[in-house]
Amino acid sequence: MKTYELIIQEKQPSCGGKSPFKSEFRTVTTDDPVEYVRKIEPSGRLEVSEEDGVILVLAERNGQWVRYEFSED
Repeated sequence: MKTYELIIQEKQPSCGGKSPFKSEFRTVTTDDPVEYVRKIEPSGRLEVSEEDGVILVLAERNGQWVRYEFSED
């Protein structure tokens, strides 16, 4: 299994001067980052890409995209 730094970014209402995006940082261990996201977003449509060793998984949730960015630790 590999260990990844995971950044989860999702859009949120920007009222009250809040940022329009909410970010969460995690350290995760998994063999398959796409399957990891599929467990979190079982009914969402996923788009996967990879660039410079970073695995990007976009998941559609209630009409909004949630970005999961995996960087190997």
